[in-house]
Amino acid sequence: MTREWTGVSLENVRLEVAEIAGQAFRPDPSAALPERVEVYRILDGRGEPLPCTPAEHERWELAAVACLGRLSRALEEFYRAHGGTMIEIDLVTGRGIRYGIGRPRRWPGWERRAVERSARAQQVLALEVARAVEEYRPVRAEVALRVTEERAARRAAMEAEQRATRHRRTVLDELAQRRVWQYRSAGPGEPVLVRRIDLSGTGTGTEPGGAVAAAFDGSVMVDQESVSARELADALNAFARRAESPVDIRWDERARAGTEAECLAREVRLTFLEWWQDLAGPSWRPGPHGPVPVFVPPGQRASAPRPSFGGTGMGGTGGFTGGHSYGGFGGY
Repeated sequence: MTREWTGVSLENVRLEVAEIAGQAFRPDPSAALPERVEVYRILDGRGEPLPCTPAEHERWELAAVACLGRLSRALEEFYRAHGGTMIEIDLVTGRGIRYGIGRPRRWPGWERRAVERSARAQQVLALEVARAVEEYRPVRAEVALRVTEERAARRAAMEAEQRATRHRRTVLDELAQRRVWQYRSAGPGEPVLVRRIDLSGTGTGTEPGGAVAAAFDGSVMVDQESVSARELADALNAFARRAESPVDIRWDERARAGTEAECLAREVRLTFLEWWQDLAGPSWRPGPHGPVPVFVPPGQRASAPRPSFGGTGMGGTGGFTGGHSYGGFGGY
């Protein structure tokens, strides 16, 4: 079954009987005339979106047009029954013209006749309105039920998305706080090496992706403090802003794979680059060894828009400040 979308709008169609009959109108309390009739208008490209089949779309639209057409004719007859001679009402398009109805001539018994004539017209109109409403009732109920179901589905989807967003934020924040990262650089122009110290087998250099860890362990190292991912993001962003040439950052492959696996284990599916951009900002792109910052030459930094490295606060992690800083990358 082919499904499509249409737009619907629940409109309160005002009958305006007193205005139509003018000075000849005499209210009859026994006539059950509603002030308005509710009709679902079918609006392509506008209104509240609603799924339907082409056959449903056509049936709903024809039913609304039929109901409004019958009400239009009934109101025209109501006008003529009060002595009017020129009227055109089209509730489908909202257009219409009519001449006003003057005050009845004050012949003997004119008021009684005016009351009786207006009462008969109201009784006839009430009957026609009831028939139009009853004919339209099944379609109106069908559309109303579909609107209710679709609103409930949208609300459930929105709530599920909000729960997923909160869960994702919780997972990423927890991972960002763990102090399991280390980085080092031999000096200006040299690669920046990044690893995690909590992954089994780190540092042998024999496993796939162990070259970065082996480079750490094969170097003369001072006592190195482990940092959180947030602090790592602050440090690498600061280094990128000071760099005189494109920064070569080499991430331990096991650190990248391990981070993705930890997210996936908690039902958060994203790449390492997406995880890192959440922390460090969107101005990071894929590199041969993991994410690298977009490079802006020093001479262009004053006039060019500043890359949104953002530090960790730009990544939506709650705007923390301070970070962890070092007196340069050549101290390891």
